[in-house]
Amino acid sequence: MAYKLIVENYGKIEKAELEISPLTLFVGDNNSGKSYLLSLIWTLFSGQGESSICKGMKGLLEQKFSKLYSDLKNLLINQNLENEEFVVVNEEIIISIINELLLMNKDELVKSIFNYEGMSIGRIEVKNKSNRHYVIKKEKEDEEAIQISVYIDDVRRIGFQFLKWMYSNEMEEPVTRLVELIVDRFLRNDFPRNATYYLPAARTGFMLAKNTINQVGRKKAFDNIVELDDETKNIEVSPFPKPIIHFLDSMDNLNLEVNDKNYKSHIELLDWINHNMTNGDVKCIDNNSGNIQYVPDGMKNGIPLRATSGVVTELAPLILLLKYARFLQEICYEEPEMCLHPQLQYQMAKLIIRMVNSGINIVASTHSDIILQHINNMSQLYKAANDKERLESLGLENEDLINVDKISVYQFHEENGKTNIDRIYPENNVFKIPTFSNALKSILNQTLEVSDIVYGEEE
Repeated sequence: MAYKLIVENYGKIEKAELEISPLTLFVGDNNSGKSYLLSLIWTLFSGQGESSICKGMKGLLEQKFSKLYSDLKNLLINQNLENEEFVVVNEEIIISIINELLLMNKDELVKSIFNYEGMSIGRIEVKNKSNRHYVIKKEKEDEEAIQISVYIDDVRRIGFQFLKWMYSNEMEEPVTRLVELIVDRFLRNDFPRNATYYLPAARTGFMLAKNTINQVGRKKAFDNIVELDDETKNIEVSPFPKPIIHFLDSMDNLNLEVNDKNYKSHIELLDWINHNMTNGDVKCIDNNSGNIQYVPDGMKNGIPLRATSGVVTELAPLILLLKYARFLQEICYEEPEMCLHPQLQYQMAKLIIRMVNSGINIVASTHSDIILQHINNMSQLYKAANDKERLESLGLENEDLINVDKISVYQFHEENGKTNIDRIYPENNVFKIPTFSNALKSILNQTLEVSDIVYGEEE
């Protein structure tokens, strides 16, 4: 996230100020709002909230940003522009537009995330210290169409073409759509649309039941045309939250997203997972039937996902994304340690670091002190990256180390029904997490007391 996100009165969360790093970790109490915030971040990053956020754009531009609206309108219809074929917009204007839209549409946005009318939010705001300028340039015009490009820091980020016959002479709709695209691109941090994925805590259950869910639940909830039999038509089904719907879609359309280039870029990660965690490969055999199989090392034939261990089903969605996602630049990951033995939690921590170092941003909620401790160890060891001999003695490579500057940690603390979120800053490249250390101290103290009671009586 190139900007700071400010959230207030969102579920239990009183206030949060977030700056997302390549590796961002949410830690703290259960039921304190971590998933709520993760869902909001995913919605902004993925572009899935565009329709809600940009509602009322035309009226806003006309009333509060009339100069920009007029300049863009003149650019599109070539009026009063003194022969210049471009418009320059300061990023501060873009941020102001975004915040006005968020003020108008914040409740509708969070309702759309959870498919629940009872959701609301007090405040969503973005801030940015950047002084970037957007150069909106007319590249080409003929009798039928106009091609517009948006450059940021001299790099073309958006290409926009519209056909003249589709719009009135006033060109009102193209102006609105162009600003919508700029707003959406800013919020996505220049990521391609659908480059950010959400892995929910209940991913194993969704993976095992996705075919049934898609055939019965989602069709009943979202498709009024489909005919269901007597057994299924009376089942009460509520729409899933938007991140879950996107997760199911991602797992259900793998064959449409095969990308050899992407697969090759992640082949080292996939090989590492196969060797260190799953001891085999996960493949999409036939997406039309939802057939995903696990092929253990040394075997030619695969077995269905429902017959595999919890480790395989937990890791299967991540493996499939690494193999098949058209773009994969960010993962919002709920509890990556789910179902993992402590030794595999250690391996998961290594995998997270390797993904970050390969260019995949991770925003994760976690209750694993093992994952945090390993990340602390690797951030401390980063300064020894050139000591190959020492790293080899520890069974590590440069890909296992991480610069502390790439990490942000936020602690969620729930009290009296409200959650406070504090950013934890590193001390000597170590993140000290009170929620973990306090719990471990409490268990240790109890262990010592039990030992005194048991062994004291024997003496």
